[in-house]
Amino acid sequence: MNTLFFIGAGIVLALIILSKIPGLEHTVKPLIDLLFTGIKFAIENAFSWTIWLFKLLWAAHLDVITHLVLSDEAIDPSMAFKE
Repeated sequence: MNTLFFIGAGIVLALIILSKIPGLEHTVKPLIDLLFTGIKFAIENAFSWTIWLFKLLWAAHLDVITHLVLSDEAIDPSMAFKE
C-alpha cells in the first residue's frame, strides 16, 4: 500500500514540476484536468462501488461456507460420472 502512495505522490509531483516548465503547460493542464475528473467520478460513485464490494465479499464467503459444509458430490454432480 505504501508503494501505491509513493507512486501516486511521484505522479502528482511530476505533474506539478512539468506544469511549471514553459511550453509544457498546454500538455500538462489537460492531464491534470483528467486526473481531477477521474477523482471526482470515483467520489461520486463511491456508494455504488461499496455495494459492489459488499456483494463480492458476501458471495465469496458464501462459496467458502458452501465448500466447507457440503461434500464434493453435492457441489459437483459430475463427480458421480468420474467413478
